[in-house]
Amino acid sequence: MRMSRPVTVAALTLTIAIFAGGCSPEEDLSTKEAKSGSTGSPSESREPSASSGWKTASVKIAQIQVPLEWTISSSADQAQIVRAPKDSIGLSPGSGKIVAGPHAGDGDDENAVNALAELREVALANDLKTLKRLPNEAINGSIFYHFRGEDEHTWQDHFGTVLPGGDDRFTISWDFTKADIDRKGAEALIAQIMPTYKPL
Repeated sequence: MRMSRPVTVAALTLTIAIFAGGCSPEEDLSTKEAKSGSTGSPSESREPSASSGWKTASVKIAQIQVPLEWTISSSADQAQIVRAPKDSIGLSPGSGKIVAGPHAGDGDDENAVNALAELREVALANDLKTLKRLPNEAINGSIFYHFRGEDEHTWQDHFGTVLPGGDDRFTISWDFTKADIDRKGAEALIAQIMPTYKPL
């Protein structure tokens, strides 16, 4: 039996709409959202907890969360190192060093963060063959500077902020070995952890 032209066009349109929307005829939008775990806007994030497979690295004035398989070690009273899991031959691709310290600048707004970034840039420029300052980032209500660079062997990202009140600063320096992870892989690990930052 041959369908009329209007019916054929309508069936084709429905098929295209289903494939473009990523849903089967039996799967509505609410089912798709439930499968993806989406419960709100992309900017909303749930705070990780030990029960969800995360643990805390803290330096008195602030903290971040890392997955349980990461290791945390203290290198000083105001510093922590978080290290990515080792691979099958026992090598970790890299780590992040968290440091808290006094801040001698004025204020705790974006201008204070920019002043801190200017000081940090001088030191980084001497060590890295490529260095780029990326736009400031807002993470859980705090403004961070962000530098990205590399040397012969490592990918590096450096973040820093001034704590409310302006008396303390918080920095994270990420260092990943090029032989063990590519730039996108390093960025993915950083992007997973940085949103967990929380001042104390």
